[in-house]
Amino acid sequence: MDNRPSILIVDDEPSNRSLARGIASAAGWRPDEAESGEAAVNAARAQAFTLILMDVQMPGIDGFAATRAIRAGDGPNASTPILAFTAVPPGDAIERGRAAGMDGHIAKPFTPETLLAAIDPWRPHGGPSPAAPLIAIFGEAEIAGLLARFRSQLVDALAADEPAAERRARAHKIAGISGTLGFVEVSQAWLAVSEGDESAWDGARIAARRAIRQIDTPAA
Repeated sequence: MDNRPSILIVDDEPSNRSLARGIASAAGWRPDEAESGEAAVNAARAQAFTLILMDVQMPGIDGFAATRAIRAGDGPNASTPILAFTAVPPGDAIERGRAAGMDGHIAKPFTPETLLAAIDPWRPHGGPSPAAPLIAIFGEAEIAGLLARFRSQLVDALAADEPAAERRARAHKIAGISGTLGFVEVSQAWLAVSEGDESAWDGARIAARRAIRQIDTPAA
């Protein structure tokens, strides 16, 4: 069984896909490819991925539309991290990408170093659930209900398009419950957002997506 984290590389340029595939594979990822936005949506409906790299400018369904389609509903990749993979200037790509549900940006042209620096934070760390100490006290069934509600909070926060003041208030609640449940990385990142540090938002998104994946795929 191949236990490597999986990555879907979406790009209409074969050379970009080939290079990214080779770099990711050498770094311990299990790569797959899609040559268009439509192919990406179909692949994302068929299986779960650890991470998706999404080209933005593609014929037909562009990367933003493909991301919105993947985020819609409760498909296997509705909460999977998606990074814009594009030569579009970062300012425009980042803002439009966030609105579509993307979690970051990888600029093209890329080097092995820049690609790996962008995808490595999304690599699963494994290990027991952060909530394991609570599970030992209260039992798995009771904590599972709390984790499900926490997961819903994170999904709603990531999808919300709201004023900064409302985001800070939401982040304050998430920081509290995540710390109680043992998700220290989430708590620290969202506490920074709640205190008005907008530069912490990208890190908060990474922490939230990672927590969602931990809840969805607990260690055996």
